[in-house]
Amino acid sequence: MFKTSRYIVHSSFLLISFFSFSDTTYYKCVTEKGTIFSQLPCDDEATTYKVNTTGNQYSGPKVDYTKQLNELEREKLLSGLQAELRSNNHKLTILDRNKQRAEYKQQERLNHILAVEDKNRITKDITKKLKVINKEYKKDVSVITKQIKILEKKIDQYQ
Repeated sequence: MFKTSRYIVHSSFLLISFFSFSDTTYYKCVTEKGTIFSQLPCDDEATTYKVNTTGNQYSGPKVDYTKQLNELEREKLLSGLQAELRSNNHKLTILDRNKQRAEYKQQERLNHILAVEDKNRITKDITKKLKVINKEYKKDVSVITKQIKILEKKIDQYQ
């Protein structure tokens, strides 16, 4: 038990010493009873091996992980903004198609009516509805156009 605890103490001392930054010489003393590491030379009965350590610590290449993470985060944000920009452009296209479809329906409605008096009444109604359609279209387009401009500014900042 005493030998084991002594060996553990010497081993832990040696490990702690290895992690120090100064150059140090250690001795490995081998006897019939076992191996002991020491900073002091061995007695005459033990075989002595000299272990030299240096303060040089080797490390891998210097990598700025924060910079890499920031770059990945920037790319992810940029791709999200570009996807949102594509989505808003698609919404504009859909709004334009819906407006054209509504205008076409109103024109078809006018063409089906034969009586002049009904035609004049329907023309006024169609004109009112087209104004409403155009007003809603312009409002929706302006909202989406503002979003697109904001997104383009953000994308320009990240590029």
